Amino acid sequence: MTILIVGGAAQGKRAFARSLQLDAEIIEELHLLVRDAMQAGEPLPQAADFIGKIVVCNELGSGIVPMDAFEREWRETVGRLCCDIAAQADRVYRVCCGIGQCIKGEA
Repeated sequence: MTILIVGGAAQGKRAFARSLQLDAEIIEELHLLVRDAMQAGEPLPQAADFIGKIVVCNELGSGIVPMDAFEREWRETVGRLCCDIAAQADRVYRVCCGIGQCIKGEA
């Protein structure tokens, strides 16, 4: 089962992922994995890399658009990857204040 969990920084996404008590690897901070790959010039993660896993990612698209070109490209890349993961995921949750709202699939 593939699950994507998104939400703002420090909103309890990690604890929510653990509370699901599923026997699946939890990939925390997808947004930082993408940033590290971009900065190192390595191949970017693909949605297929996360099949059968629980993926946790900060929402980056809200707020002020960064002036720095790399920051804009990074946000765009993370957003597109999350869209791809969400398309293949069995469930997608948005977490706010530690409360997960299922926005795709059966909770």
